[in-house]
Amino acid sequence: MLKIFFGLLWLLGDIVPWHLASNTIRPTDVRIEYWLLKQYDDVVIDTHTPIISWSLPTVANNNYQQRDIQQMAYQIKIYERPTHDTTTSILLWDTEPAASSFSTVQYNGPMFITDCRYELHLRYWSSDGVKSNWFIGKFRTVFSDVFNGSQWIGSNSINMNQLRKTFNIESSSSITSAFAAISGIGYYELHVNGQPVDPSRKLDVGWTTYQQRTLYVSYDMTKFLTGGANAIGVFLGQGWYNRQQWIIGPGPRTELSTQYGPPRFIFHLTICLSDKSTININSDETWLGREAEHRADNVYMGTVVDYRAARPTFSTVTFFDNTSLWINASILSSPVKDGTLSLQRMPPIRAGPDALNIPDLSSIDDITTSIVESYLYGADLTKFNGVLIPIGTDYGNGQIFDLGQNFAGWCRVTGINVPSSYIVQLRHSEYRYSQGTNGIRFNGIDTENLDSIAATDTFILNGSVNETIEPMFTYHGFRYLLVNGLPDVDSSQVTCYPVHTETSLIGNFSSSSVILNQIQHNILWSQLSNTMSLPTDCPQRNERRGWMGDAGLSVDEALYNFDLIQFYLNFLTMIQDNQAADGAISDTVPFTVGFSPADPNWGTAYIKIAWALYEHTGDITILQQYYTGIRAWIDCLTRQYRQTGLAHFFGHWGDWVPVAPMTNLSLISSFAYLHDVHRFINISTILNQTENTKNYTELYHTLAKEFHTVFYDGTLRGYADNSQAANVLALALPNVVPDEIQTTVWESLLNNIKSQNMHFTGGIVSVAQLYPLLSSNGNHDLAVQLASSTTYPSYGHMFNNPIQNATTTWETWNTLPDSAGSSLNHHMFNSIGSWFYRYLAGLRLSLAEHRIYIHPRMTHDETLLKAVSATVKTQKGLVRVAWTRAVDLLERLSMPSLSAQIVKMTVTIPTTLEGIISFDPLLKSGQCHSIYVDQKLLWKRSSLYCPQHVHTSAIDDLSLITVVNGVKQLSEVVQSGTMTLRVSSGQYQFHAVWIENSC
Repeated sequence: MLKIFFGLLWLLGDIVPWHLASNTIRPTDVRIEYWLLKQYDDVVIDTHTPIISWSLPTVANNNYQQRDIQQMAYQIKIYERPTHDTTTSILLWDTEPAASSFSTVQYNGPMFITDCRYELHLRYWSSDGVKSNWFIGKFRTVFSDVFNGSQWIGSNSINMNQLRKTFNIESSSSITSAFAAISGIGYYELHVNGQPVDPSRKLDVGWTTYQQRTLYVSYDMTKFLTGGANAIGVFLGQGWYNRQQWIIGPGPRTELSTQYGPPRFIFHLTICLSDKSTININSDETWLGREAEHRADNVYMGTVVDYRAARPTFSTVTFFDNTSLWINASILSSPVKDGTLSLQRMPPIRAGPDALNIPDLSSIDDITTSIVESYLYGADLTKFNGVLIPIGTDYGNGQIFDLGQNFAGWCRVTGINVPSSYIVQLRHSEYRYSQGTNGIRFNGIDTENLDSIAATDTFILNGSVNETIEPMFTYHGFRYLLVNGLPDVDSSQVTCYPVHTETSLIGNFSSSSVILNQIQHNILWSQLSNTMSLPTDCPQRNERRGWMGDAGLSVDEALYNFDLIQFYLNFLTMIQDNQAADGAISDTVPFTVGFSPADPNWGTAYIKIAWALYEHTGDITILQQYYTGIRAWIDCLTRQYRQTGLAHFFGHWGDWVPVAPMTNLSLISSFAYLHDVHRFINISTILNQTENTKNYTELYHTLAKEFHTVFYDGTLRGYADNSQAANVLALALPNVVPDEIQTTVWESLLNNIKSQNMHFTGGIVSVAQLYPLLSSNGNHDLAVQLASSTTYPSYGHMFNNPIQNATTTWETWNTLPDSAGSSLNHHMFNSIGSWFYRYLAGLRLSLAEHRIYIHPRMTHDETLLKAVSATVKTQKGLVRVAWTRAVDLLERLSMPSLSAQIVKMTVTIPTTLEGIISFDPLLKSGQCHSIYVDQKLLWKRSSLYCPQHVHTSAIDDLSLITVVNGVKQLSEVVQSGTMTLRVSSGQYQFHAVWIENSC
């Protein structure tokens, strides 16, 4: 209270001496529209009401994070930097010192101007006496009218994929600013005065349903231009605007294939001079174009590049070409029909080291020294620096290089010395060998699972010294590279680049189990391989679609591991764009294959992604923005339900790729429908939509009763066919399985798992519910046992089989080569990664409540899992939890080692947040004996009791022996024995001691 009092006095008169003001203390992780200002040099937004957020830095005292630090106030100033003046700053908005603990603010000042630079200044005051220095970050704005006067250009008569234009800046005045906007579809690369504007930026712009929304990008071109003559060059690629991409595979392709065509782009450059004049360069018929060296490019088939036709200086002013025919570009139709041209609000796809940022995930105290952070196979994301090199090579129908890691991207081969017109091919595969006739194996790469595509890059060399070959405007999913056409290539000549939407690795999970660590490794690589401006299903075959089922199943895991907020916000907008007037959404976005309305377990991605983003950011505006569309989807399902009831509720894909025969399709679809209705009730409550909360609660009660009535089979003592999947899905739904048969259904599920030699036999939908269900209902040991299995079917079997050890998550449980047509790089099974963070580490974010919940589930068999560590760099700071079964401390604490267990847990709660820390019993029939904080005895039990004699809902608040800074409350759920501490922000080390209770 005293801190608050003095804080308010300061706000009134600035009379408090904020003694810790320092140039080194300033807000951290400052974001505008989720762009991390410190990380990105050129942040561009297109909204007049951006969200601004920040966190307070960790303050150390004697190498330990201080506790209970609260923000008392903040101040934000935004300055406008006129485009014609490099020295003037105009104060646009000033919050003045605002008394608040909130660190998320929505700008509500004067409207921004297009193509204008701004500066954001931010500081805070905190309860520990800190008055921070100003954080200063830069951003700029652009709006859709930026293309006024520009045309979409290209050619319908030739493969015009390289264009150029020269212009003069004839003025004695200096260039104060120059901003370019461009959209090139399918893909483009922009060059200015002989150099690429952003060399690692690839496969731009992001794939969308172009007629509804086509993305554009804005560049700050000031440093690239000069007074006098200048030149601009553009490469174009087919990308997803190519009709062939839509023809391959079944689906609603006819209408779309007639709309798409040759590549095209639109461009506008605004140059501001110090004399207040402006020069505009537009895309029009004055641009010259030709067919460049990439004679064919296709996402699926690969590229054909003729280096004899390369003109590397085409974007220079002095370029002259006396062997190629450059002709004037034609005006082409806009790809956007009744939609919009929008700024690309997410980071681009990048190749190599720039694709993945590795922030510092360390804390003041290293709490992972006892954790075994090892795995078996693959490349370490934190150490490979964005480049893969071969780990082995041999010959089989050509020279084969093993990259040691399955990934999405391509390879570069350097130092080639061959005559002109020499042809070299690069082929790609996930499998090393193929099965021949009569079981005879033969050397080579296996491309059976590529289906109908080539995934081959063909190069015609120009005969120069030490040539380099590298594809453009395509990518491949592979581990093995086959080089055909060269007699011998040294491994040092081969460099391969993982390619994905730029992101940061914000999460780290590791444990004492090498099996779980390998699964985590595979999850990370699978997620990145399918993060290609939208969440694709796989990167290797004729798929790479925005399958909604995959996206919804992996989003929570993805947000724990990677900074992908903008990526998923973009995908939500695409779903919204594709939604039909009746609320229907499609299985894939863009809608290329599948059905509309989507299978309910695919369409649920809409609500799952929105909810996950809310949980991981605390930003309620996300729920507000997509609320109407989510409701329309649920109402669409309800209309379907009214026609059929749950017994015959529609579905298409069911519990995809199960081991056992697929269970009742309508039950699986009904699960998703009920799940969405229940989640919509939660969202409606948060948004204070009381009428919807009431109506949909009544609907859910009706559906819950009908689900049980329709699908429960009393003879089988389970749901539908009494399969594992059916019972898991029923048990996972709130208030569906009546209390009186809960035990019966659980016995059916557990007995079935035991009858399958302790294996789960469901598919992607049910396995996502399995692990949380088991861990939340007293079967955590079984959950860990299943997750740690290495025999078929299991996650561990993917990297413990005689054919190929996985470095990414597979599409099926099946053992190769039985599933030769399946992908080895899918993220739909990545749902287990969410369980790693939420249940093994016990970390649940509730940033909207300013809380972090940490509740690791503990196995009663201590040999199953001895230690876990997890770190997540959240929007509000670094959260960390590490626990270990500390048997060695029993003797020091004078506890009888045969009848006691102890867990050591270190926790870091970010500044300004509160932590709710829970300890589960370590012993099956035990009670907590004592809890220590920072080696001090916090609480000790005076006597044991019998839980069965206590009401199940009883919660006791317990008196503390010692007053420990930051510890506010200790309580016990008497029936379960779970102990819960409420703590302030800071770093804590706990020891919880458990003893047998023989009552």
